[in-house]
Amino acid sequence: MPNPTYTAMPQNVATASHEPRANAPETTPVALLDRWLAMPVARSRKTQLAIDLAIVAITILTFARAWEPDVPFHVVFVLLVVHAFLFGFPGTIIRIGLVSIAIVAYAVAGALGLGFEQNELSEWPLMFLIAVLVALMADWREASARHFESLFRHASDRLLEVQEDERRRFARELHDGVGQTLTALMLAIDAADDATTPPAVRNERTASARRLAHDALLETHDLATRLRPARIEQLGLAGALRDLSTRAGCQVSLTIEPEADSVSLLPASAGVEVYRIAQEALANVARHSGADRAEVRLGVEGDRVRLDVADAGNGFDLDAAGGDGLGLPGMRERAALLGASLTISSRPGGGTQVTVLVRRPASTEA
Repeated sequence: MPNPTYTAMPQNVATASHEPRANAPETTPVALLDRWLAMPVARSRKTQLAIDLAIVAITILTFARAWEPDVPFHVVFVLLVVHAFLFGFPGTIIRIGLVSIAIVAYAVAGALGLGFEQNELSEWPLMFLIAVLVALMADWREASARHFESLFRHASDRLLEVQEDERRRFARELHDGVGQTLTALMLAIDAADDATTPPAVRNERTASARRLAHDALLETHDLATRLRPARIEQLGLAGALRDLSTRAGCQVSLTIEPEADSVSLLPASAGVEVYRIAQEALANVARHSGADRAEVRLGVEGDRVRLDVADAGNGFDLDAAGGDGLGLPGMRERAALLGASLTISSRPGGGTQVTVLVRRPASTEA
């Protein structure tokens, strides 16, 4: 296999260890409010019944002239706003209509001199409008939560599909690679163990078994490294790409800019995902492009890390290619999980370029 070439200028960026912090429960005011509000919403029927009973009781006592009307009706308004915030528009608009009838009836009775105090109605349309707006905002918040929950579920499903595809691929490679090599090894050992086999043939079979065992060891090591890049936490993304370039299946010209030649360039989890994208892109160069050389560049642009993998091979039509055989969906899913930008440029006869831009966490920036 051709030896890779890479250009790396002297490192002049200080490195710092990046230890992920343990996840802790959120204690922000919004998170605390969400947890507090989840209790009455979880018991929605009981909560709505309690609010309804309070509104009915306050209205009856007001008509019974147990107190001045202004304060209790304002309390009713507060209860309507609470209901709007917790349960949204559909149920709240019905209650607003019923309370409006009660307030208008009280005001009309006072105007007709039926023994009720006259109640000023000018501020109530604004109050009801506020309750309606709160209800609509609550519905919008709930719809947004469901939308993002759906997006998260879709992303999780796609991630599981990608993981299953990777498992099937590795299972196939284990069967076709290591499995076949071990089968041949067993046959060679059986032949060498046969007492009727001439000594010269035994020696030849034994030597063949050693070669097969060595090949199986190399294939196993290669699969293990592809499952988890060796020591990426210690080597960093740049070191892992150097290691990858030595066994990519084609000649690799690797350029690492000095700002990117740092162990703390990205957190280890993000570095693994970027490494996987580079690994898949180089595998496509070796298997499909027809090119014998790939250009890989790792650099930093502002607060983002940039990885480019390019070849001058056959290229392909992005619109016509489904991409399943090229691993494109997997690369896109990995980029999406990182919140990264993935650009794939290709045309028949014009080569292919894969570009990844991933934002660096503030704690890893030099």
